[in-house]
Amino acid sequence: MRKILIFGCTKVTEAIVPLLCSDISIANEICIASGDKADCDVLRKKYSDLPVRITTARADVNNEAGTKMMLSIIQPDLIVNLEPAPLSTKVMKIALYQGADYIDASLDEWNKGDFLSKQFELFGEFREKGITGIVGCVVDPSLITTIIRKAAEDDFDKIEEVDVFGVNMHTSTCSCAIKKLLESPDLKAKQEKAVCIEAGEKKEYDPLAVKIEGGIEELTEDDLFLLNDPITEDIRKEIPDIPTVRYFSTYTEKSTDVLDTLRDCGMLSDVPVEVAEGVKIAPIDFLAKVMPAPKEEKITGNSIAAVVITGKKDGADKSVLMYSKEDNEECIAKNGVEVASYLDALMIVAGIRLICLNKWKKPGVFTASAFDPQLLIDALKKLGLRYSVTDTQPIKLEIKG
Repeated sequence: MRKILIFGCTKVTEAIVPLLCSDISIANEICIASGDKADCDVLRKKYSDLPVRITTARADVNNEAGTKMMLSIIQPDLIVNLEPAPLSTKVMKIALYQGADYIDASLDEWNKGDFLSKQFELFGEFREKGITGIVGCVVDPSLITTIIRKAAEDDFDKIEEVDVFGVNMHTSTCSCAIKKLLESPDLKAKQEKAVCIEAGEKKEYDPLAVKIEGGIEELTEDDLFLLNDPITEDIRKEIPDIPTVRYFSTYTEKSTDVLDTLRDCGMLSDVPVEVAEGVKIAPIDFLAKVMPAPKEEKITGNSIAAVVITGKKDGADKSVLMYSKEDNEECIAKNGVEVASYLDALMIVAGIRLICLNKWKKPGVFTASAFDPQLLIDALKKLGLRYSVTDTQPIKLEIKG
């Protein structure tokens, strides 16, 4: 049994705490630490009747002295990082200082060399300390790459194409939060080039130019569009011998007139300007202050994570569809969070279990792909992950222009 320290109080935290605190074979104490201790206390009180002890702490990972003081009190064996991706290396250095194993929920994307993410810069330090670091242990990319690797072992002699699908795989958003609006999937789909891997090379298409008309029967009747998503590059780096990798999702047309006007006026700039003597503020930060109070928009309907794998088996063509399809209202009623957050929570908890049971134990920094895929699949099944597998047809694309 171990002491687990969780940095960050998010929707994923809310989902993983009851899963962890119901199993005393994994941990005997969990500490939830965040900038707002009150949020952590809500979870502590909510799950106080579970067998694993829960404590809370106020934590600022940028405050080195305060963090070291907290570590001296808690003495964690495993650090779970649910902070935003740009803080990953800071929390990893906290794990190095403590000599604790580490797991996180995101990859800090960058454009340097062949590393999958910035976290891998610390590989040598983790290896020297003899501790394990697991990064990006969520649906994208770790669950998807695990499924692909398992299929490569059991179902295919050669994989030629991988098509990944994410339908409604996001969490509740705030309709008036300007920075969230700019990051919305539908807005990015309309403005960004679609990117995929073809014949082992990156290829770009005009926005919304490539689609699967009428969707896929088991997933959705809506058209599925080729989009730009980091998972295509993640898969290429994790499993480089797959020549074609693509990502698809649905698209809903939304007016961008207001955003276009704000952009033309320079109000979406993140460069601070002087508004009074000695006072500077970025226009987009000013907008965030003066816009109406954000109103949360709940995610409804089904959320779907899926992959179609096409290749050869015993000389014959073969295509397999693997997918998880869950209703958001049912998931919220049962687990308190939307499907996307819950699936990521299952991944994190499965990773925590495997680390605590010494099944994922290797000095250095890794993703789930560094280990036997069956271990993760078995751990997810034990946690109740439901998914379907069926034979299907190769993906047929309609390309505009």
